[in-house]
Amino acid sequence: MTDEGDDAATQMRQVPSGSEVLDQLLGGGLPAERTVLVTGGPGTGKSTFGMQFLDEGLDRAEDCLFVSTEQTTDELRDTFAGYDFELDHDDLEIATLHATTGQTLEDDDTDVTLQTLEGEESLGEGYSAPFEPEYIVKHLRQFAPVDRVVLDSVSGLSVMGDDYDQFRRAVLDLIRLFGDEFGATTLFTAEESEPGNADGRASVAVSDAIQYNTHGVIRLWRENVEGDYHRFLEIMKMRGVDHDTRVFETEFDDRGVRLIPRMRTHPGEFVPEDFMEVGIPGFDELLGGGLVEGGTMLIEHDGQASPHSIITNGMRAAAEQDMAILFVPPVELPPKRVEAIIDRDVGNMTEMLNDDRMFLIDYPNIWENTRKNVFKPREYEDQGASELFRTIDDRRGDQPMFSAINVEAQIPVMGTDEMRQVRFWEEENLHQADDTTVYFFNPETMPDELAAFYKNGAWQVVRTWLNDKGLQYLKLKKSPAGYLGSTRLVEYTEGKPFMRLQNPPRGTEGWQ
Repeated sequence: MTDEGDDAATQMRQVPSGSEVLDQLLGGGLPAERTVLVTGGPGTGKSTFGMQFLDEGLDRAEDCLFVSTEQTTDELRDTFAGYDFELDHDDLEIATLHATTGQTLEDDDTDVTLQTLEGEESLGEGYSAPFEPEYIVKHLRQFAPVDRVVLDSVSGLSVMGDDYDQFRRAVLDLIRLFGDEFGATTLFTAEESEPGNADGRASVAVSDAIQYNTHGVIRLWRENVEGDYHRFLEIMKMRGVDHDTRVFETEFDDRGVRLIPRMRTHPGEFVPEDFMEVGIPGFDELLGGGLVEGGTMLIEHDGQASPHSIITNGMRAAAEQDMAILFVPPVELPPKRVEAIIDRDVGNMTEMLNDDRMFLIDYPNIWENTRKNVFKPREYEDQGASELFRTIDDRRGDQPMFSAINVEAQIPVMGTDEMRQVRFWEEENLHQADDTTVYFFNPETMPDELAAFYKNGAWQVVRTWLNDKGLQYLKLKKSPAGYLGSTRLVEYTEGKPFMRLQNPPRGTEGWQ
């Protein structure tokens, strides 16, 4: 056993898995001298991934052991015939284990005994050891020391325990054998049961408890996508590793299992150079730098999770950069509340309105009509939207504009067709190169075609919602940069900026 300091140091060391993309998701590779479970149904690539892991070790002059409970050595050769794996490498040992009826030295009666899949008795001369944990451990100990081990599959050892608790302890003995005695980094493979458990995830058929014994769990599965079956991979857990939680597709090539896509966002030449940082911890990192300067963002919400902190922090960042601010406030916030928030977090609202640094469009017609730069479209029906926006454009002068627009507030006054026309007209006639716009709405309150229009036209799309446990999440759905498809927890804080997100995985920094 190691002391706590040594254990922490060991966890910091990582072993390349044989998959460049998986290593990037893990921030370097699998935790050294730990056991990781690879679970999945038939044909998902468990055995292939295991052999790929060993082949990486052989390339690094490491000693490797493949323990099969399902296939003979000849069958393994057939299985891996289409790959570049070196099954005859001097540094690779292949062992097979099989539970079958036979005779033990202790009992003349037949019993479940330990043999190889090739039919060799573990003790020779017609006798075998009982298929029990202590004898399996003793049998495998002869292969030590090795640097990497694959046990394919642990499901084939389920008969060595009379119940799940006994089986779990037996598996734990093997984990300790390979990790503590061998000093090896180990992969266990196991069959997966059908999905539909209480927690919504599929589990290991032989025992759910295996997942808790191992240091990490990588899940492989297949599902139908528009009539074609695709294979997928997800890192369900990896203790001590800030890993990527997104789902990736897998495919097979001559090197084994390949994860795709390697990149989810555009290559460098298509990524904007300038971003506007909002200042919310974790948010700018998720987006790859912040809001795209000169672009548009759409924030979708479910009516329960508030987008207001993002909007407010965006306006504050704009004010600090001497940008003018155009604001269409949400209808659910009364004017006094809106002004109080802006005064506290952005700047003195009255002064900003008077100095042409802020413009507010009051579509619901609930603000005082005596304030400069508060525009009320319902009172000036003879003045079209283009005239209103041209007035704002003239008053802001050369200042770049940050716009935060609640789309739902516009619908009763403008209608969907006019809203589309006005947006195109604004971009063509008024937008300066550094103007940045954030639209926000609840899709459930929007006509589908209009919601799709804003999604299609946005550079970046994020969605935020509240789940049934009262937790708020935010997901990056569209972006030219950042951690596309990543879902992060939202946390509110006592002081400015009053909000933070879980940071994206450190392991994928610079690779998105």
